Amino acid sequence: MYSGVNASDGIGIGVASVAIEPDLTYKPKKIDDTEAETARYEAARKSFMEMTDRQIANMKAKGLEKEAGILNAHNEFAEDDGIIDSVTMAIAEGMCAEQAVDNAYTMYFDMFSQMEDELFRERAADIADVRTGLLAALLGKELVDLSTLPENSIVVVGELTPSMTADIDKEHVVAIVTETGGRTSHAAIICRAMEIPAVLSVEGATKNIKSGDLVVVDGSKGKVIVKPTDEELETYREAARKFAEDKAALEAFRGKPTVTADGKEVLLVANIGNPSDANAAIEHDCEGVGLFRSEFLFMDSQQLPSEE
Repeated sequence: MYSGVNASDGIGIGVASVAIEPDLTYKPKKIDDTEAETARYEAARKSFMEMTDRQIANMKAKGLEKEAGILNAHNEFAEDDGIIDSVTMAIAEGMCAEQAVDNAYTMYFDMFSQMEDELFRERAADIADVRTGLLAALLGKELVDLSTLPENSIVVVGELTPSMTADIDKEHVVAIVTETGGRTSHAAIICRAMEIPAVLSVEGATKNIKSGDLVVVDGSKGKVIVKPTDEELETYREAARKFAEDKAALEAFRGKPTVTADGKEVLLVANIGNPSDANAAIEHDCEGVGLFRSEFLFMDSQQLPSEE
């Protein structure tokens, strides 16, 4: 049994599919034709943004409008004038596009990773995702594809990036296990939105779990059981049935006043960071806002938002 972060509730029982991430190593080299190298960078940037646009459309088609907004940040980082200037200036000095991209995005990754606020630190994962996408485009490598998995698959991957989750076939993936990430990571947010059980930060998951292994993922308790015994399998099948029943029973309370069994009224409020969060809160019968993370309006905007 392995333990990790209980990122998305529920129990998934299925066959492991270990995702192998591409080798993005490169050999730095001196560039003489800097104009051609800059054009190669621009072509890779265009290709990455077109891929991201397709993924955004894919998520919206699944009804994940709010979660699709997470991927918008990827294009924003790809279009950031400061980063583009850093890359093109490095290329103009003779650096290859791979190294220029790697250096520029690593600098921003390190900056976000060192911030005190956990939610800001999680944005570092977005920056790393863009860096990976651009390097893959420059090196002609294929990224992890989670869109064609067989039924009852349990995805096991080092890091589940937002771009990976955009392509997940919810009908075939019953659970997710990663080696990194926390409850506030974008991967966790999207897993919860898609209602896929997930356990994150399971050390050595991609080495200790093999493709084809029967696996049980308890997203509620943060437990992963590889090759469960018949007794464990029966226990978790019963737990999965009970979880589904409890979830269905909660639907009976939708639209009703928030009142305890002894008649005490309770105010049900939500934490929000943007207008989409507010809409989602209303859809789930929230009666107010507990915490409004207004800094995200700044981080997700191309320009400073107005006071209004």
